Amino acid sequence: MTEVTESYQVGGQVQNVMFRQTIIRACQARGLTGGATNVKADKHQVLITLSGPAEKVKEIVDFLKSGKHMNDWGAHATSVSLLENTIPLTSHQVTTDNVDKRKWNPNVKFYL
Repeated sequence: MTEVTESYQVGGQVQNVMFRQTIIRACQARGLTGGATNVKADKHQVLITLSGPAEKVKEIVDFLKSGKHMNDWGAHATSVSLLENTIPLTSHQVTTDNVDKRKWNPNVKFYL
C-alpha cells in the first residue's frame, strides 16, 4: 500500500460553508491525516493537505473534482489543483489533530 502526502488548492464554494470541518471529517473516516486553511485573500479558495494511503487520498480528490456537494451547507469544489510543494500539516488552521478543539455549528450533515 503506497502512502502519499499531497497538498491541493481547492476553489469553489469553500468558505463559510463548513468546508474545512467536512474535509477533515472525511479524512478521519478514511484513516487519513489532513489539514485545511482558508485563503484570506480569496474567499473562494482553500488549501488542503491529505496524507495516508494513496487510494484513500484519491477517493477524496476524485469526490472534490466531481463538484458534488460535500455537505448540506452547499460546500463544493469547482477546481482542484495539486500544489508543487506540500504544506506541512502543522501549518494548517484545521487539522485531524485539532478539529475537535474548535467550536463548530452542530447543524451540518456530511456527504463526503
